[in-house]
Amino acid sequence: MKNIAEFIAQIENDKCTYNAWVYAKEGCYKQLQCSDTKNCYSYLREMVEYHLQIVIELNNNKLDSYLLLSEINVVTHIAFNNQKVIAIAA
Repeated sequence: MKNIAEFIAQIENDKCTYNAWVYAKEGCYKQLQCSDTKNCYSYLREMVEYHLQIVIELNNNKLDSYLLLSEINVVTHIAFNNQKVIAIAA
């Protein structure tokens, strides 16, 4: 687990692109659209201020997924499929 600022700094340094999802209802998430790839990291920082739960799918060779919990400032690795978190790393 990492804190959110460290996580965003790491993906920014690695120049990772991502898909972002926010909690919608009944355990499902809806995808956010970030049209400006130059400012996608500042967009993510801003979204953390407005949403308690954000799922990030990194568009790298492994397609890693992470859950950002802004209320407790934690990022954890998850399994994410079909708009649902199906497992959380211990």
